[in-house]
Amino acid sequence: MPKPTAAFGLTFCIFASLLCSCAKRYRVNGIVLGVDRERHSMVVSHRDIPGYMRAMAMTFPVPEEQALEQLAPGSHIEFELVVKGQQSLARGIQVRPEAFTAGVPLPEPAQRVTQGAAMPDFELKDQLGRNVKLSSFRSKVIAVDFIYTRCPLPEICPRLSANFARLQRRFPEGLVLLSITIDPQYDTPEVLSRYARIWKADPERWRFLTGDLQAVREVAGRFGMVYWPEDGLMTHTSRTGVISKDGTLAAIVEGPSYQFGQLSDLIAAQLEAHP
Repeated sequence: MPKPTAAFGLTFCIFASLLCSCAKRYRVNGIVLGVDRERHSMVVSHRDIPGYMRAMAMTFPVPEEQALEQLAPGSHIEFELVVKGQQSLARGIQVRPEAFTAGVPLPEPAQRVTQGAAMPDFELKDQLGRNVKLSSFRSKVIAVDFIYTRCPLPEICPRLSANFARLQRRFPEGLVLLSITIDPQYDTPEVLSRYARIWKADPERWRFLTGDLQAVREVAGRFGMVYWPEDGLMTHTSRTGVISKDGTLAAIVEGPSYQFGQLSDLIAAQLEAHP
């Protein structure tokens, strides 16, 4: 199939202008699964669109080329969906910051890995006391989140673990789950083992990892995690990473407020992309 030309882009923009002149408009909230800059489109796993469409993953045409430049798999976005007849397009795309850190100046971890780059190997200890290397899961899709067992906020760490528990049931093959504690001094393998049992974690498919403070901090920084102790608890950002079968960082989902179906769609897209 020939690549889109400048004429194609001009035609697309003219079509977009005509479409917007008399159309219905809806607000959409979703997670980006993929971006096709050549075809001016993105694939988004979106929440229910009241009055128009139930939650699902679908492709949206995007007339503004610059809008696609800010997007990557895992980006949490909002936009206006413009619909006329059987035609639609996405306008006014905005990447949503993590709600509880919006407006807060946070340091950028120096060792953060960019999406599409290889994730460096690391070794931590799991809930059974076994040494676990990231490289041992090559050829599988890996989902990584960061939790701590004393987290008092149900909408953060417990929500993340509940979603991983559902992923474990949804994908019995091809997926490895890694939950890394950011409180390794308290979260020993024994503590993590008790926590894992709460979530009925299969220790071969869902590892809860701990290690020394510096090792954990280095791994967390690679995913863009920022955290610090405060009043006996941990204040932290939230990142869920997806590593592809070839060991590259495929996606980062910021915050814990994503819907399970959106993360599930992101995992499914990776499993399909690298059979």
